[in-house]
Amino acid sequence: MGYMRGFIHGAVAGTLLGLCIAPQPGERTREQLRAVRRSAQQGFDTARRTAKHVAPVVVGAASAARGQVERMQHHAAATSGTSEDGHQ
Repeated sequence: MGYMRGFIHGAVAGTLLGLCIAPQPGERTREQLRAVRRSAQQGFDTARRTAKHVAPVVVGAASAARGQVERMQHHAAATSGTSEDGHQ
């Protein structure tokens, strides 16, 4: 998550800097900034909707994986004669 946030911040900062130093009329630059803002907002909204849909699936998969690991640990401990923490 941190990498993507840094990437997005860097892209936005680079775009803004490039627009600010570009030799063109101010109104054109302001319109470009508005377009960048609209595009960024749409991207954030899409990411938010995607995260809302994906989060329950990820939580369920992690829970299932944790349960499987615990069952495997219990089975390994039962068949080897050691406790689950590795002691006999």
